[in-house]
Amino acid sequence: MVNRSIVKLFLASCMLLTSLLAVSQTETQPLSAFVDRNDISLNELLTLTIRIDSSLGNARPSLAGLNRDFEQIGNVSTRSSYTNINGTVQSFVDYIVQLRARSAGTLTIPSFRIGGEVSSPITILVGETDQLSNSGSDEIFILSDVSKETVYVQEQLLYTIKLYYSISFDQGAQLTSPQVADAVVQQLGSDETYSEIVDGVRYNVTERKFVIFPQSSGELTIPPVYFTATVGRRGGLTRFFNNRTTVREINLASDLHAIEVLGKPASFPGQTWLPAANIAIIESWSGPVDDLSIGESVTRNIQISASGLSSSLLPGITYADLPGLKFYPDQPSSEDSANELGVTGSRTEGTAIVPSEAGDFVIPEVVIPWWNTTTDSLERAVIPARTLTVQPGVTSNQSFSNNLPNIPLNQPVLDSAIALPATQTSGLYLFWITATAVFAVAWFFSTAMWLRSRRQLAFISTATPAMMPQQKQRKQDKPVSVNANMALKVLKTAIDKGNATDIRRCLIAWAQAFYEDETLLTLSQLAQRAGKDELNDLLKQLEQSLYSDISDKHQDKGQADHKALFSIISSLHKQGVVKGKTGKDYSLPPLYKN
Repeated sequence: MVNRSIVKLFLASCMLLTSLLAVSQTETQPLSAFVDRNDISLNELLTLTIRIDSSLGNARPSLAGLNRDFEQIGNVSTRSSYTNINGTVQSFVDYIVQLRARSAGTLTIPSFRIGGEVSSPITILVGETDQLSNSGSDEIFILSDVSKETVYVQEQLLYTIKLYYSISFDQGAQLTSPQVADAVVQQLGSDETYSEIVDGVRYNVTERKFVIFPQSSGELTIPPVYFTATVGRRGGLTRFFNNRTTVREINLASDLHAIEVLGKPASFPGQTWLPAANIAIIESWSGPVDDLSIGESVTRNIQISASGLSSSLLPGITYADLPGLKFYPDQPSSEDSANELGVTGSRTEGTAIVPSEAGDFVIPEVVIPWWNTTTDSLERAVIPARTLTVQPGVTSNQSFSNNLPNIPLNQPVLDSAIALPATQTSGLYLFWITATAVFAVAWFFSTAMWLRSRRQLAFISTATPAMMPQQKQRKQDKPVSVNANMALKVLKTAIDKGNATDIRRCLIAWAQAFYEDETLLTLSQLAQRAGKDELNDLLKQLEQSLYSDISDKHQDKGQADHKALFSIISSLHKQGVVKGKTGKDYSLPPLYKN
């Protein structure tokens, strides 16, 4: 029974894909044919639809080719339809016919031809007649079925309920869902309705499918589901004559199923138990991995998909620390999709990788052991090892000061206030002259402040880790250069703006000028050079914010960290100035004179 179920599921999935492709193409093909199901039994009816575009005229399809394998039930019905895709309107005529297979096996609905157009043939899998047993009524009865009698713990088990009825029943009919202890139960899609002939009687069939995931080994009991309905209408003449024989209460129950649930095999090596029909793992990169530079990030995305397994059971990808590489995982996303073959779970996660040293780095292979429930054997999903080539950071021959806006570094931006013209006018005239001069000074002051801000922001947008001043080797008694002072001022502006990317650029620029080291290109190198644990923690927070999704709430928290970061940098900067301070201190004078 297990082997037949496996073959049936495999063929059904193949034919379902073919059917979906056929349906999706009907919007563009002038002639097409499709069915409501590709997997039926001998006593089930199949609905065939032949769709003809209006451009082919009033031609009718010939059904003579169906007679060999199928029997036509009833008359052919027609239906007009149209589609509107991006303003393109197509009209069709559908010819609908119900068929019953003449024999079990793999049958084919042949192609249909109208003019020069030919439809694709359709493959139908026909099983043997189901052994039906009516439960208390020849007019309404209920059946249940399971895909397997033996499953592994957490393996997918398909459970199907079919309600057969040849008469109508009143509103308010109820069909319960299975209540299974120590298992996760989920309905697959919506109910399907079709027709089936049993012992010469035509029944309407409502089919409902569930997927069940056992959570522990041992015996799993699926209790019966129940159907209740009322046949016959209350009221009318029966209300006056009290004729209750026209009303019947229907109470039906399905069979009970006992399933053997096996535990995880002792030979399974993985930490996460993954029983599935198939597991695939793929990777993608945001950019090339053979030409990275120090401090340049690249994102690795890995997607795991599993047939017959929920996404909540799929494992995450972990990375071992490598000297010279930092990993910043993003929040993973999970999704479950369902069809008549069960559940397919997928998990996608991205990780930003940032190199801090040059060289070749080997990221080990990713191996996910899983148990193939179709072949009952151990398999592994593998992503091979990957080598990342990191080039040294590119430095610039231009001085740090050449990349700054044209601000005189040894002079204040505003040397003096505008002098008032001397005049010997009367009191009223002198008042207006004085007022005009005050407003002029205020305008020049605000303009100077605006230009200073624009120049500092212009530096932020162009500053890169490669910006390094051309300075002579600093002697022990030489104060911090004027370039480092300017870099600190621009860093303060970036801190006030709160943009993490600009802050990182300005930190690297300040560090290169302060330590006179062109090879200092990453925040981790700055932390190592400074040798302060508190600074190291703050730089890690800054770099984490660059490569992870952060909510507004966390961004607010990052602003406070930025201020603490600037406080430590300012302290380091002042220590450097004091250490080498002499009578010839060439640090920047104040921007505005008192």
